[in-house]
Amino acid sequence: MTRADFILELGVEEIPATYFGPAISYMKERIHRDLKAAGLTYDRVMVWGGPRRLAMGLWGLLLKQPDVEEEITGPPLSAAFDANGNPTKAAMGFAKGQGVPVGDLITQNTPKGPYLAVRKSVKGRSAAEVLGELIPAVLESLPFPKVMRWGDGTYQFVRPVHWLLAVLDSEILPLAFAGLKSGKVSFGHRFLHPGPVVITNPDEYPSRLAETHVLVDFDARREMVKKELARVIEETNSDLKVSLDEALVDEVANLLEEPCAVLGHYDSQFLELPLAVASTAMKEHQRYFPITDGKGRQAPYFIAVNNTRAKDMNVVKKGHERVLRARLDDARFYYLEDRKVRLADRGETLKEVVFHHLLGTSWEKVQRFKALALELSNQNCPELREIISRAADLCKNDLVTGVVGEFPSLQGIMGQEYALADGELAEVAEAIREHYLPIRSGGEIPTSMAGAILSIADKLDTIVSCFSVGLIPTGATDPFALRRQALGIILIMLDRNFNWSLEPYIDRAITNLGAVAKRPAKEIKTETLDFFRARLKSHILSLGVSADGAEAILGLYGNNPLAAVGRATALEALKKRDGFRDLAQTFKRVVNIIKKFGTKENLVKGDLLSLEAEKNLSTAVSVLEEESKEYLESRDYSGLLDRIATLRGPVDAFFDDVLVDDPDPEIKNARVALLNRTSRLFELIADFSRVSTT
Repeated sequence: MTRADFILELGVEEIPATYFGPAISYMKERIHRDLKAAGLTYDRVMVWGGPRRLAMGLWGLLLKQPDVEEEITGPPLSAAFDANGNPTKAAMGFAKGQGVPVGDLITQNTPKGPYLAVRKSVKGRSAAEVLGELIPAVLESLPFPKVMRWGDGTYQFVRPVHWLLAVLDSEILPLAFAGLKSGKVSFGHRFLHPGPVVITNPDEYPSRLAETHVLVDFDARREMVKKELARVIEETNSDLKVSLDEALVDEVANLLEEPCAVLGHYDSQFLELPLAVASTAMKEHQRYFPITDGKGRQAPYFIAVNNTRAKDMNVVKKGHERVLRARLDDARFYYLEDRKVRLADRGETLKEVVFHHLLGTSWEKVQRFKALALELSNQNCPELREIISRAADLCKNDLVTGVVGEFPSLQGIMGQEYALADGELAEVAEAIREHYLPIRSGGEIPTSMAGAILSIADKLDTIVSCFSVGLIPTGATDPFALRRQALGIILIMLDRNFNWSLEPYIDRAITNLGAVAKRPAKEIKTETLDFFRARLKSHILSLGVSADGAEAILGLYGNNPLAAVGRATALEALKKRDGFRDLAQTFKRVVNIIKKFGTKENLVKGDLLSLEAEKNLSTAVSVLEEESKEYLESRDYSGLLDRIATLRGPVDAFFDDVLVDDPDPEIKNARVALLNRTSRLFELIADFSRVSTT
């Protein structure tokens, strides 16, 4: 079969740096899926992205779909012919629709009985024809957060489209997108090589564009950014160090086509600003890299990474310094103004800040989660009650400061800075900062107990509050980041070994809402618990636990993350052992008997269990009931599972030798009650009836 290579590039105005990752991943997955569905195999695929381009290369693409034989099912045979064997309208209509004579129809046996069918030979289409339909559809469906219109408004895309390159087997593949027709021409760096460059295959694509000062490979640009940062530091011949924020490196790499760094300087008067303020002004507003000295202290320098290597980089440097000075002047002004008012004196101002128009003010929110935090403190760390209370009173006050108004990402961080400057206890200041954590997936979680308690309380109040007024995440939409906050609570509970159920604290959070809640408390509670279980399930699955294992745990322990995760990992380990399938089947047999005869409490005398098999099981259950307390207290779920597994023998012997449905109702009830006690021991770990044994 003939194969060839394909190169596609879409040239656009500069795309926002954060848009690349999802778009490129989607394009690669979608192309693979659509080509597979079309029967067009290939050897490998590469996707590239830069500020002004999105591209894809396919190597070894099959140039023609294979011819296929397919059977198309028509009406049931019983409806296809009348009593005389003549074709009915159903048969004739089906044959006409398929373009064949009735005589060419065949009979096909299906699970529903015999049906008429037609066997057709379908000629494969060319790859050019398939790609001509597939590529525009993929480009139109790229998942950009925002799109725009240009020109007369006929077309819309993330940014205006300027060129379209599409070459298959060294020849132009005729395509049309956003009013453009495809060709073989790309364009280099906007300033360093603005002219056209001809591309004929994916092998030459990266190298040809590199000649025009464009690095199309993200990893290559990322490494170039790091090399440029290192070069600038090395040229200073000092102990200066660059703050290598990996997220900032990624963002800068997606802003540039050929990185070139320069060292800038700012006035030492700005060193009086907290490091976090100066760093945020540089990183978030200007995408500059802050510099520290050999002792980790803020130094009056920064590195800017440019997209153009100018003839006189000193001019570029002065431009960056001028822009940064304006930013730092603003930050310094806000910081000095903030210091005129103590953090504790800003609480009343929160009464004027609306948290959400359906949920009241930020001050009201603080009162709610403070009460919740104090209740959590009573259970977990009563000695920290005063610390947590004070931190709760102060933790949102920095929202009304000038610095946080200018740099919202510094909320919590500035609260800690101002609290320390006002002479608050270090533990209080630390809890103020940590109550926002974690702020992103895989991010830092609170290291202090007070911070952990306050973070859980704040996040739980937010989740319950939103659910109480119908602000519930749907699909990919989660404007209040409730999924992240729920996962944050779970991770904190796991880190702190909080072995308790969320249920009573959800109840308390609902009660705290009072008249704010617009939905019945029962609905709020049920949906909130389900929401947490879904987040907990995702976390458990990420640990390598099977889906059925997760469900077996969550059905019983979904409200307690620590209990659920410990049991899930222990169960998954047991599932891999020989004999697990038989153990699970034994338990399911116990459950089925209980379902048949009904649950019976152990309210009967032991002397009713007179047979050796039932006495042996009763003894084994009694011993394990006592031993299980120690296993549960130490959270040794693996050990408990090993002990529970020893019940298999006595249970199997019980079923072999004992008739549960005894004519004497008291004896029958005693036997069912014994099985009920046995079932409860299994349920100390999981609902084994949900575990797959296939």
